[in-house]
Amino acid sequence: MSNNLSIKGLGLSVSAVLAVPYVLIMLASLLLVGWFTTGSWPAVFLGIGWSTIAGFEIGLLGVMIVGFAVAAVVVPTYNAVRRRVTSRPKTPARPRQPGEPSVRSWAFRLFTVCLVLPALSLVVLRVLAPVLSSGMTPGDAGVNAQNPGARSQLLNMGSTINTAHREAEPSFTADGQTMYYNCNNGDICVSRLIGTWEAGNWTPPERLGAPINTEYEEVEPVINGAGDKLYFSSIRPGGRLKGIPFLSPFIEVFQVANTMATVMSGRSFFGGLGLPDVYVSYWVDGAWSEPQSLNDAAGEPPINTRFADHCLFFSADGNEAFWTSTRSGGFGGNDIWTSRRVDGKWTAPENLGPNVNGPGDEHHSLPTPDDRSLYVTTTRDGGYGGEDIYITTRDADGTWGSLVNLGPLINGPGDDRCPAWTPDLEIFLFDSVREGGFGARDIWWAYFEDVPGHRLAAASAATAP
Repeated sequence: MSNNLSIKGLGLSVSAVLAVPYVLIMLASLLLVGWFTTGSWPAVFLGIGWSTIAGFEIGLLGVMIVGFAVAAVVVPTYNAVRRRVTSRPKTPARPRQPGEPSVRSWAFRLFTVCLVLPALSLVVLRVLAPVLSSGMTPGDAGVNAQNPGARSQLLNMGSTINTAHREAEPSFTADGQTMYYNCNNGDICVSRLIGTWEAGNWTPPERLGAPINTEYEEVEPVINGAGDKLYFSSIRPGGRLKGIPFLSPFIEVFQVANTMATVMSGRSFFGGLGLPDVYVSYWVDGAWSEPQSLNDAAGEPPINTRFADHCLFFSADGNEAFWTSTRSGGFGGNDIWTSRRVDGKWTAPENLGPNVNGPGDEHHSLPTPDDRSLYVTTTRDGGYGGEDIYITTRDADGTWGSLVNLGPLINGPGDDRCPAWTPDLEIFLFDSVREGGFGARDIWWAYFEDVPGHRLAAASAATAP
């Protein structure tokens, strides 16, 4: 058997064997991350982009390169050792007899299936997702989204803002007329209110272009009051991986692997490879500047680590930062951390402690304008189901009290998370997966005076400095 033929056979066999776990891991990661992000399978499929499919296929070509590289090393070594041991010269390959199965035939068929079938399935799901989601008509809550006489009940923001994709995490400029929010599953959109809030006349959402939105996930936007500084979280890769196309599907794998590593060992093995970091961009000469990691932006809290860091919010005066992190030293998975600006420098991060952080996940810690309380999203016993929104208040010495559930007006059997409010403190918003929505996470609202903690928000202030 010639070396060349052996390398081809073994290379194709190794490639086929490696392709199977590659496909399973990639698909599982893509669907898991998508489900936990949107809470809806149609929304997951809507979020599958062509760059994701292209990256998936390019990865299979990489698997083939690895397979043939292994064969190129193993085959000559094996043949040399075999000849030395047996002291026999290399003999030519025996011709394959008619009807005898080819060693390479099964490997070729298996690799072809891995190359074609998953990609074709993703394409079909992506094409059919709008059809599947179109059957999801909102219930009464969605139809009656804008009812000026409605009090003490939740209202959906309606079909201009909410779709079959994930819509979440709203943030407002100081006049309350411009809203930035997470749209299209993993993008940031902006919409403007014309008239009163109750009339609900929002302009068609405008998806922010580059350099804010990329093929990666950009979420959790926080706009400052003046509308010229935008904070957001992104899983875009940095360093040497920055700008390399078609990496987005592999970032999903990094997310799942990092989450498992953090939970099992308290370590992060894939930090710095596109896991959530917080970025900031500035409105300069009519356009958003190239986003900077907060660690590289002058005057910003250097909160990003090799762990997941996201959900950044500031106190009313801008001198206290709260964010979510999976870094070591916490009490569970995602914990709430804080830092203060003293004499122009940010202090070392501090965990908010066991009254706020538990063995599960706590995130999206939004301070009230008087800086006495935090609204926190968490999963813990005693809630109404899924993720619930709680509030905690600190005493005179700065100790945070135990979390208190906001109750059944806000929290239901699904996920209820990521609160916000209009600058005039009239409207309380959050995203939710519940009956009456449009298929995934929708933005809902209630009058703030009906929500526990409203009286603590005594002064109007911008969310970010």
